[in-house]
Amino acid sequence: MSSKKRKIEPLLISCNWNDCSAKCISDWELNSHITEHLEALNPDCDAIYKCVWGSCEFSTKCLTQIQRHIYYHGYYNALLVQGKYECDINPTIPKCCGPARLCDKIPELKSNFNCEWTDCERTFVSIVEFQDHIVQHASFEYEIQKSPDDERPKIQCNWIFCNKQMDNKYRLIEHIRTHSNKKQVACFHCGELFRTKTTLFDHLRRQSDNNTNKYQCAQCFKFFAVEKLLRSHMVKHVYCYKCNMCDMTCSSASALATHIRYRHLKDKPFKCVECEYRCVRESDLNQHVQLVHTKEVHRCEEPGCNYTVRTYQSLRRHYLEVHENTPFIYICHCCDKPFKNGKSLSVHLIKKHDYQLPSGHKRFTYRVDENGYYRLETTRIESLEVTEQILTPNLFEMSNETTQDSNCYEIVLKTNKQRNAEQRIVVSNDGTDVQPIGEIVISLPTLDDV
Repeated sequence: MSSKKRKIEPLLISCNWNDCSAKCISDWELNSHITEHLEALNPDCDAIYKCVWGSCEFSTKCLTQIQRHIYYHGYYNALLVQGKYECDINPTIPKCCGPARLCDKIPELKSNFNCEWTDCERTFVSIVEFQDHIVQHASFEYEIQKSPDDERPKIQCNWIFCNKQMDNKYRLIEHIRTHSNKKQVACFHCGELFRTKTTLFDHLRRQSDNNTNKYQCAQCFKFFAVEKLLRSHMVKHVYCYKCNMCDMTCSSASALATHIRYRHLKDKPFKCVECEYRCVRESDLNQHVQLVHTKEVHRCEEPGCNYTVRTYQSLRRHYLEVHENTPFIYICHCCDKPFKNGKSLSVHLIKKHDYQLPSGHKRFTYRVDENGYYRLETTRIESLEVTEQILTPNLFEMSNETTQDSNCYEIVLKTNKQRNAEQRIVVSNDGTDVQPIGEIVISLPTLDDV
């Protein structure tokens, strides 16, 4: 079958109100058509309004709630038709393998849709009217903020608690839809909603029956159906946040905040009522109470096994090692000596191979290799900005060599002469690009060189 897009009939969205056979060419036209149906509903404080859209069994005593609910049916139906259309014109996209939807997936809509644009307090019963209204805000804001001398004026979002600026009104429209949780398409088979057609296609490709396992992460060896998913995943391995009080780097702002709270702050607001133990987070306190002050245990549910343990993590490890025959084996990357846990391997690396903990770290990091063994992580992916913060000017220089990607630079990390080591790394300008696919392209010196 040719990969070129086929000609498809124009979109026609059906009205599923009882036996209505009307078909509309847009969600706005369908919304106006639904309004005509709803006008026939008479207000009655004692009446129970039942949804008459398809096989939906929703009912309520509130007239506004039934109106809001049925308007959403029309909005949802338009997304289903749009999703089917996008898949039909892209024949290379696989079909959904998930459970088929039995009815429309309508969320519980307890209140009207509120516009939170500055100085706007309008509310809407219809989600279609609400989505159209906020797009008008973005368009009008562009006309208000631009000036005759602006070639590319910055437009500010005036949604409550948001002050982001966009390059043009189209980006502002795209941005403001994130505030209203605007969806563009739905999977016609399973009914899931998606913000863009690209995420719909990813939903179809990543399913186990459709996954070609063509793209593999070089860090954790996970497989992905498409290159885009691999690129998005690889960003999680990039350490782009550095602690200002030590050389610890983290992959997210939340991870950095956790590091600072545990490593550098002395505040421990949670105190055990039964002893003097204090901790940083409530989850730590709950774990302490469970381990020290309660007799609760987790028991293995396998027939004939009487193993009991205090923590769920230990029970899971027992199950994998004993009943699934998948033991946790730590292997020294220098001499291939096996260990049962990471602590024993850490002691071995320090005593036998003279390894030292990298600056800012309190323990070594181990990662599962392609054979299922845990080995020392000797490479960390870090952004160019973080690398510059860690390295002194004497240890950092730009190479004159060019890379295949003009947006990347090749950097030489020169260590002390006594160590007689040098390692090359390639980092992207923004720290997020991880080309070439399937290779580790951003790295730090091995731990024994730090």
